[in-house]
Amino acid sequence: MLGLLALACNGEPEIHGTPIAVVADEVLDQEVVDEIATRESIPAAEARARAIEVLRLVAARRADLADHPEPPEHPDDLDPARARQLERATMVRLWLREHFEPKHRASDIPDSVIAKNLADPGVFRRLFHPEVWVICQVLIVPAGKRDDGRAESPPADPEAAARWLARAEQAMAPFAGRARRLESDLLATGDCSLLSSLAETSQREFSATPDLAAPDPALSDGELVERGLGPLRLRYEQFGFAPSDAGSFDPSWVATLRAGLGEPRRPKLVGPFASPFGLHLVLVASIQPANLEDGSLPAAELQRARETALRDKMLDSWRSEQLQAELRRIRDDRVVRLAR
Repeated sequence: MLGLLALACNGEPEIHGTPIAVVADEVLDQEVVDEIATRESIPAAEARARAIEVLRLVAARRADLADHPEPPEHPDDLDPARARQLERATMVRLWLREHFEPKHRASDIPDSVIAKNLADPGVFRRLFHPEVWVICQVLIVPAGKRDDGRAESPPADPEAAARWLARAEQAMAPFAGRARRLESDLLATGDCSLLSSLAETSQREFSATPDLAAPDPALSDGELVERGLGPLRLRYEQFGFAPSDAGSFDPSWVATLRAGLGEPRRPKLVGPFASPFGLHLVLVASIQPANLEDGSLPAAELQRARETALRDKMLDSWRSEQLQAELRRIRDDRVVRLAR
């Protein structure tokens, strides 16, 4: 197609026929369109559109060259400035591939740099960890405070605890229903963002008067709390949980969550279920597999594996720092003229 159109664009012998379009003073003949349609096996309308598009590109190229201070000798040639730019870029890539990169491999990162990063708890925990579950949970808890300022716990007395749990389940029910309907969306995000938004837009406080049984109005607030009928609050939390290091978590919470996930473990919405701290609805948003922290390697081999992983992780950023330092050394050793 380009060859046919070039007949009219380059002053060579033209195809004479029936003019059907003019683009920037270039005439498109019907014979050109017919030839393109036959050769490409496409409808005549599509062939005509292709031909006009090519003529528009040619016109744009000519307009660009007309404004250029140093145009090439032929429209198909690169501008001299562009050719010099590509040549410099090629030389830089060659220098990087043949000179810089062979001297800046992962194994060339100084041991002191690796040791410093391995000793950084933030770096270590981010890269090397046991299996971690990303937990987002909504709780119904007593709204009151103890004398020491800490949050109240659900009553321990079995009868009062049963009344409290019935109220907590009633308070949780609307939120749990919404979460169940949106479970696929909650899991699709892989994080806590959607559940957090649901919690923010849901009822957060529940009065001391439950819908399922009105307490004796003569009871004091303390007696209401004691009987499991005090005000409630909806609370939202998110955190990382390592099942292999669950010593600081309530055993009943851990056991219920493990049982709710089942085997094989996968992200899931679990609950509502009760613990000594309240009524929980838990979203395990994602599960991050253990990374060089699962006890499967001897200590010395594990250390070498961590160093290798850290070198690979740091390579790009370390190379970038070293490249900037190398360029500063080159500039210090040479007089640099900045091109326009």
